[in-house]
Amino acid sequence: MLAAGKDFGRVVLWDVQEREFLRALETGQGIVSAVALRPDGKTVATGGSSDHFSVKLWDVATGKLLKVLKEDQDFIQCLVFDLTGKWLAVADHTGKAYVLDVVSGAPVLRLTDTHVARFSRGGSMLMTADQKEFSIWSTTDWSKTRVMPRWQGFPTLIALNTAADRFAVYQSWGVRLIRLSTAEAIEGLTDVLPKTSTGKPNFAEFSADGSLLYATVAGRLWVWDTSTNKVCSTPVMYSGGGALSTDNRWLAGSKDDSVFSTKRTDGGLGY
Repeated sequence: MLAAGKDFGRVVLWDVQEREFLRALETGQGIVSAVALRPDGKTVATGGSSDHFSVKLWDVATGKLLKVLKEDQDFIQCLVFDLTGKWLAVADHTGKAYVLDVVSGAPVLRLTDTHVARFSRGGSMLMTADQKEFSIWSTTDWSKTRVMPRWQGFPTLIALNTAADRFAVYQSWGVRLIRLSTAEAIEGLTDVLPKTSTGKPNFAEFSADGSLLYATVAGRLWVWDTSTNKVCSTPVMYSGGGALSTDNRWLAGSKDDSVFSTKRTDGGLGY
């Protein structure tokens, strides 16, 4: 399954394997700024700029609205399921963040001054970042197990892979790889992705083994092979949207043609 948010409150769903459009959800959430599919493909979470900045859970098969949560004070900028599908991390533009039990809809962790959260692939830990530090949380009892001071340069967490002992940050207009165990830059891996002053990538994800980093930078989808320290990219897509399937088989990117284009081809691309 692939889900994508659009303006005017619409979320579109596709069956990637069959290359079929499934349905559109009319969420009533204005510009849909965050979308997340539960790993089993049965539930999609959406958030946007309207409807009191709600988070909504939908049944993919029927398009039925399952839950409405109104905990936020500004537009939702981050929705992330863990790979077990048990937890959903939410962060809004004001820095309010929390983790929901998907079945009950009850918050199990509440945070302030936190704009991003990333689960480990196994779902046993959550990594968050605020103005002062990076924090590691156990999803067993939601205790904070480790803290790493946020170093100079205002690094922003964008991707995590605990198996490969690394996480990626956006800092000084570039993307850097950091060793999780020591919080030190990984030697031998230079900043090969292009510099951009337009802000952190909207999409960044490691492959399962951590050797590849997928990211949207400067309007293109990029793949950084950290074993060779080389990169490749798509043509310019004028968009920051992207998604990687949990089995690492599919990479999706959204295309939004330049306003100067004489032929519009806005839509989704798969790789």
